[in-house]
Amino acid sequence: MLFQREDRKISFIGGLILLAITLVAGLSVFLMMQRQTEAILGNSLQASLQGRERLFVSQLERALSDVRTVATRPLLIQNLRALESQSGPAREQAQANLERAVSSFLQTGFAGLSFYDARGQLVASAGTFSNQPVIRAPIKGHVRTWLMWQEKLRLRSSMDFIDQQGQRAGTVEAEISLPQLTAVFLDMVSLGKSGEFGLCFAVPDDAQNMDCFIRAIGGNLFKRYPRAINGIPLPMDYALNGKTGLIHAKDYRQEAVIAAHAPGGSLGFGMVLKIDASELYQPITTQVKLIAPLMLGLVLLGMLLLGFLVAPLVRKLVRSEQAARDVSIKLQNSEAQLREITDAIPARIGYVDAQQRIRFHNKAYEALIHYSDITPDGKAMREVMGEKLYEMARPRIEEVLRGTPVVYERTETTANGEVRDFAVNYYPRWGEGESAGKVIGFYSLITDITELKRVDRMKSEFVSTVSHELRTPLTSIRGSLGLIAGGVAGELPDTVKSLVEIAKKNCERLIRLINDILDIEKLESGQMKLETQVSDVGALLEQARLATEGYGEERKVSLSLHCPEERLLVCVDSDRLTQVVTNLLSNAVKFSPAGDTVEIHVSRRGSDIRVEVRDHGPGIPDEFRERIFQKFSQADSTDSRQKGGTGLGLYISQVIVERLGGTIGFETEEGVGTTFYFELPEWHAL
Repeated sequence: MLFQREDRKISFIGGLILLAITLVAGLSVFLMMQRQTEAILGNSLQASLQGRERLFVSQLERALSDVRTVATRPLLIQNLRALESQSGPAREQAQANLERAVSSFLQTGFAGLSFYDARGQLVASAGTFSNQPVIRAPIKGHVRTWLMWQEKLRLRSSMDFIDQQGQRAGTVEAEISLPQLTAVFLDMVSLGKSGEFGLCFAVPDDAQNMDCFIRAIGGNLFKRYPRAINGIPLPMDYALNGKTGLIHAKDYRQEAVIAAHAPGGSLGFGMVLKIDASELYQPITTQVKLIAPLMLGLVLLGMLLLGFLVAPLVRKLVRSEQAARDVSIKLQNSEAQLREITDAIPARIGYVDAQQRIRFHNKAYEALIHYSDITPDGKAMREVMGEKLYEMARPRIEEVLRGTPVVYERTETTANGEVRDFAVNYYPRWGEGESAGKVIGFYSLITDITELKRVDRMKSEFVSTVSHELRTPLTSIRGSLGLIAGGVAGELPDTVKSLVEIAKKNCERLIRLINDILDIEKLESGQMKLETQVSDVGALLEQARLATEGYGEERKVSLSLHCPEERLLVCVDSDRLTQVVTNLLSNAVKFSPAGDTVEIHVSRRGSDIRVEVRDHGPGIPDEFRERIFQKFSQADSTDSRQKGGTGLGLYISQVIVERLGGTIGFETEEGVGTTFYFELPEWHAL
């Protein structure tokens, strides 16, 4: 009955057609909106994940670089070696140096830091380490390095101290808190109700599972998950296989998700930022339910409303991306500040890789450009330095690439034809992980010392000229005063004789000072040649004792020599070694009370001969001990007047002993006395 009328049929069919058109249009709009939403959200997820990935990689590499900086400090390696090879004050000083160093590093961002010697014994520690982290995962390419969670993200790394010979000197274990990464990891406000950020590491020797740090709105999930469920890889599996992209898949909960995935550089971890598909499509579903009964009149309104509901989620993701970008900009600014600092240093600073290509340079380094008219970045040293200068430096470059620090001086002719002197320092950089034990490049520090050398030459010429000009007349004056005091001009009154003796002693003191200054000049300029020969230590010590005996009698101090009956032989310059012993004996007599005895003891210490000079004087004050071997050092400002002396004897003695291949030191206790000692290698006939 209803369709008997043609108009109703047409109306009905027209209505059906109109409804079909409306449904098709609505479905098309729905599909278009769905794809647009997925595209917008996918781009936002990927952009946000890329920002997080850059931040994580840069922060982790920076933390590893900080640990590497500690492990390659030459001074720390020297002190660790000193703990093994030295004893007494030298060992105690090395221990103190390590303890100060480990404490000072805490101010640079370390949460905990420990130094171990080559035997694995703890020698210094500061800060705190995580006791029971919730989870920890190894960093790829870095042995003994983990990312951990205990209330926050932390990096723990253990690296070996490698000395110049490539030998292991010890180990540094460090833990660094990562506040910026923790803040980004915990930021879930921008990810909606179902958003999750996952950070996972492949399990060594287990290709089926992964260790994950997962941050969700409901809390943190730190545990091991399978990389595939029912044979279907999870989004994180793509990231761990080095792939970057956006995927529609099911996650570890078997929930449909839209996930952005990316690898963490070369550090062996993957990252996934995802949101449940149900949350993404929930606004669309809501709108469809509203549109269905009012399809003809509300399609456009539904589209606008859908866009309005999705926009806040997109804005939140954009804000998250902006936050990550801001952190990255701060890091770039920090790196820029570091470059500004190095550019402000007048010395040339650079880094060269194992292929002799320049990878870093400061502004001063560009002074080399005039040789080849090119920029240094990525160029070979031969191109930058020019053929002539490179050939002169090549043996040193090859030496540092073999692992030996190099220090030398060279002369360059600048672009304006000026000849300048430079001090060149090359320091090797040792690799880690697969490159452990290999030199992967070196740092260079080149300092202009032209002015310093000019001033040093002027000083040397002045000292030499003045000293020689003074010594000749002073020698004549001393001889004349000696003759007068001896009565060559007749018997002198007691008062005059006393004045002549005072003048003679002061003249002798000036001659000793001039001789000491000339000795120092010869030692520092390398003009003093040591004529070594095999000598009996006992005979040399007896000679020095007899030479000092008269001085001891003046001060009522006796000298006693305690030497083994067997002959102890050393290969030395006998005159210079006698000078050393005489200096030590004179000092001991000078500070000994009247009636006391200065003792000379000789003993064998391993492969060395040890000579000790002991007195029972007042001892050396604490504040003077560190500078006792410096030039012109006196324990008290009044010592040079009350006791006599130039303050140069111990400095000269130290230089002579070290040039003879020995060591010198002292032990003292205030109010008890002081023992100065030196050790020289014992000579054995082949």
